Amino acid sequence: MRFRHRVAAGIATLVLPFAGLVGLANPAQAATSATATYVKTQDWGSGFEGKWTVKNTGTTSLSSWTVEWDFPAGTSVTSAWDADVTSSGTHWTAKNKSWNGTLAPGASVSFGFNGSGSGSPANCKLNGGSCDGGSTNPGDDPPSAPGTPSASDVTNTSVKLSWSAATDDKGVKNYDVLRDGAKVATVTTTSYTDTGLTAGTDYSYSVQARDTADQLGPVSGARAVRTTGGGSTEPPTGDKVKLGYFTEWGVYGRNYHVKNLVTSGTASKITHINYAFGNVKNGQCTVDDTFAAYDK
Repeated sequence: MRFRHRVAAGIATLVLPFAGLVGLANPAQAATSATATYVKTQDWGSGFEGKWTVKNTGTTSLSSWTVEWDFPAGTSVTSAWDADVTSSGTHWTAKNKSWNGTLAPGASVSFGFNGSGSGSPANCKLNGGSCDGGSTNPGDDPPSAPGTPSASDVTNTSVKLSWSAATDDKGVKNYDVLRDGAKVATVTTTSYTDTGLTAGTDYSYSVQARDTADQLGPVSGARAVRTTGGGSTEPPTGDKVKLGYFTEWGVYGRNYHVKNLVTSGTASKITHINYAFGNVKNGQCTVDDTFAAYDK
């Protein structure tokens, strides 16, 4: 009996340290998460400069990063720095350089690029997850695009926007309201009144939904809005008409839009625009290419 007790005690002595080793081998893993944010730093009408910033918001080091996003047709990256940027159609991917992939907790790194066109990034992913720091769960699809916003109650300094709701299998959390591609508000309803605008100025609005997992869906269609006021569009009596000729088909080959007349400084030099071409059908004025004139 004394021998059995000694054997049992010896086995217990061996088992306890092993159990301790098992516990050490499976600690609670510290969370690794990160965010990717975009800002347009310059805009010269026919092109722009953009910058992405990746930040490690977790408690463990990040060894590498990959940022993915979609641009609308007609917008593309022409050159980039501090990241290797490639594309497949309208989908763009940026991977870290050999020297800037590791990020300690709380650290951040930025990379930039020059682009052509006027679109904004959509469907951002960072290392396969949400750019807002959440995670993209398998089987949990991002929300759909909301409806193109409508504009009402337009004044010199404000406009009310409304849109149809996005759909999501787990539920929509909120909406980002974008003005000229930059976020100006996040709301939980399907309407928003933007204030502090400039009289007689053109703006473009779109909306993007976020689900309960913080996944962003695609950006809605854009709504062009011009605030009221800003002076008369007619020249004073006796002044000469300074006429500009705008070719509608230029929105395709040149990717040149009416709003580019403003951003390039041309609009301030003319009093009228001859927009080509309109048409007359069944005794009424009409537009031939409605996609070029209104949508694109």
